[in-house]
Amino acid sequence: MKNGSSNKALENELTGLLAPRFAGIRVEIAKSPRWNRPSVTFRWSGFEKLLPEERFHRLVAVLPANVRDERLAGFVWIELAEKETVDAFLKLPRSEDIAKREADIYSDLVKAKLFDALAEAMGVSPEQKCNGDFQEMLRLLKAKRFPSNRLVGAKLLMIRHHAFCDCQVLLTACGELAKLFANAA
Repeated sequence: MKNGSSNKALENELTGLLAPRFAGIRVEIAKSPRWNRPSVTFRWSGFEKLLPEERFHRLVAVLPANVRDERLAGFVWIELAEKETVDAFLKLPRSEDIAKREADIYSDLVKAKLFDALAEAMGVSPEQKCNGDFQEMLRLLKAKRFPSNRLVGAKLLMIRHHAFCDCQVLLTACGELAKLFANAA
């Protein structure tokens, strides 16, 4: 099988796996001159309001391990919104960008009583009420008039501590952050 037809087959396979959860997603595989490696570009309108790590996490959650580990080994992954360029994507904030500010971000969230409000909003079974995103956390912070740059910081802090949705904030990140910053809040 020629490389071009092999790429097309993999593009079709990935599109078939992802389309039920990412309606309208487009997948393109090519050798990237920028990274001198094969790259897979996932383009989907739903990525527009998501940070890069959220985009990647959502794709990884849907793709079977054997596809990720065997078929996409060595590929650069690029997750773009509809009209987004690679350069614009590369400028988006990542969780590592807030490393020096995470204690301050956590302190702001504690002062705003975010974790208590989120626990109350999500109830005794947060995983059953969770939409798989930060919808409730963001709603609560917006109600407290957090500016958009602080909302991004809150999301990045949670992602940095392995939480990608409201229930993970409560079930994992909240306790980890409390231990980490016991004296900061």
